[in-house]
Amino acid sequence: MFKFKRPIGLFLCGGGALGSWQSGVLAELVRQGLHFDAVAGFSIGSLNGAAYCYNKTGELRQIWRGMRASSILKLSPRYYNIPLELYQQYGGSLLTKAGFFLQNRLAKLTLFSNKPVYDFLNGWLARSGAQFPRNIKFYAISHAVELKLPYIACFDGSTQSKNLSFTDALMASCSIPMVFPPVPLEEHGRKYHLVDGGVIGIATINLNLFEGCRTIIMIGNSRDTDMDYPSIGPFGYFERKVRRMLAIHTQKIYESRVFIKSGPAVHLIKPPVDLGLNLLEFDGVKCEKAFDVGEAEARRFLRSAAE
Repeated sequence: MFKFKRPIGLFLCGGGALGSWQSGVLAELVRQGLHFDAVAGFSIGSLNGAAYCYNKTGELRQIWRGMRASSILKLSPRYYNIPLELYQQYGGSLLTKAGFFLQNRLAKLTLFSNKPVYDFLNGWLARSGAQFPRNIKFYAISHAVELKLPYIACFDGSTQSKNLSFTDALMASCSIPMVFPPVPLEEHGRKYHLVDGGVIGIATINLNLFEGCRTIIMIGNSRDTDMDYPSIGPFGYFERKVRRMLAIHTQKIYESRVFIKSGPAVHLIKPPVDLGLNLLEFDGVKCEKAFDVGEAEARRFLRSAAE
């Protein structure tokens, strides 16, 4: 039997449709009897984390199997005049700088409505009640555009929070710039806009949320090869840029383990193979195959932990 020292923290990274693999890992870890004391996630990781809080990981396969892009991505272009800035590496030619300037402008244009995602969350999670079946702390992580910092909404055993509803926190975490609209927030007399911080890159997230834990399990959706992912097709540039940023985030989050005073053992689980999915490829058949890969990798991880 595997032996992990408690308390155990779970960190779930983002990755759009690649989160189907993460769901498979999580569902299998839970099925094998692993339990967590605190959970944090961003983007699709926040949705998988919410599923754990509500004891719904057993439903994840069916959800991914029935996934259709047409039910998630409803075209509704809109421009938001907010101070959103993407990650920029220093230096570069004049042409590179001009391209970055254009990217920042395009990032304020969102292509799809967030109503289908809200409808899904309200139908799947919100109706389950305000109290989590599990007594657990859950952190939904997004990015506050005006502050240029991560925004962490904490839910301690229930969906109650001072300034942000549970569904708004989840939606904000999934609001990929250029894809979904930002979620507005008013706090301390100021107005902010929250987006998915996994593709921003200005301020990275860390594992300090799990101070006091003896074990942390991270489930990423990126592979090392995503640092140089090829740009193919009409959305190839977007795919390449976002995959690279997610890979950088995953590595930096993992490296932040050295700053945790309780010195936990940190395990990073990543896809062992190319999942054959694009970030916005919500194809039920492909997603279920990725889910299967995740289940198999979870079993391999637990076998190695038991040795």
